[in-house]
Amino acid sequence: MTEYIKQQLEKCIFADLTNFDASTNTYHIKKYSKPRYDVGKCYLVKISKELINNKMIPLSANWNNGRAPQNEYYKIYVNQMAGKMLKVDALAFDMTTKQDLQEMFSGYFPIDYLEQLAEI
Repeated sequence: MTEYIKQQLEKCIFADLTNFDASTNTYHIKKYSKPRYDVGKCYLVKISKELINNKMIPLSANWNNGRAPQNEYYKIYVNQMAGKMLKVDALAFDMTTKQDLQEMFSGYFPIDYLEQLAEI
């Protein structure tokens, strides 16, 4: 493999580059697909740090009536989809103890700022 190809592959964000076959000098890269969310289903998600406790962003002011999520992990129930936004009822979740927390959040989350960890 040339040095240029190696450098370009290292720049890949979503590709899993662990599947290298040295005998054929080939990478087997699966196609990336965004997580899918369905109305009426529950998911365990990780929220981007940009959204946590940030009441100054337009999302909080325009979509969530000045409220912002307080935790990083949530169990969410998808009530509605509006373009790239999910209207959810959410329950905070502690990943270290694997227990639900007392904080609840009801509002909108942008799909691009969520990392889907599991479907519940």
